[in-house]
Amino acid sequence: MMIQSCLILLALALGSQGSVAPSPVTPAGCLADLDKQRLSTGAGIEKRIKICKEISDRFNKAVTQAEKKEMTEEVWALLACWRDHLAASLKDIETNINRKKRSGALKDFEIQLRKSIRDMEDSRVKVSDQGSSHYAAWLDQANAVRKKFVEMLFLR
Repeated sequence: MMIQSCLILLALALGSQGSVAPSPVTPAGCLADLDKQRLSTGAGIEKRIKICKEISDRFNKAVTQAEKKEMTEEVWALLACWRDHLAASLKDIETNINRKKRSGALKDFEIQLRKSIRDMEDSRVKVSDQGSSHYAAWLDQANAVRKKFVEMLFLR
């Protein structure tokens, strides 16, 4: 019993130090368990925004890798998960952000999202008409989220 307790404490200590790398995003689960845990235990909105930005960046890289490997079904699933993640992030941010103060984390997330939109627009051009609808749905969601971010940052 004592050994089990020590192993659990060791695992928790390693996880809280950030030395445990998040597992890759999978289409079936969308977010890794570690990401869900980090979002649920994130102390403040600034921390959660940073985590959401990291997850979004990971989705961008995963989609790019899947495109290079020509894994179209995985690309579509990743885009759907990414779209869901952006919607959930926006809901959390709108609910909890301090509108009297500009958030540096939100600014960074908006910049990352703007770059991702550019990347996905480039990818959309390269795919067939059938695949284009998946990118169009993602781009619609991402542009709407980015617009809300800009409003939160600059329009008071």
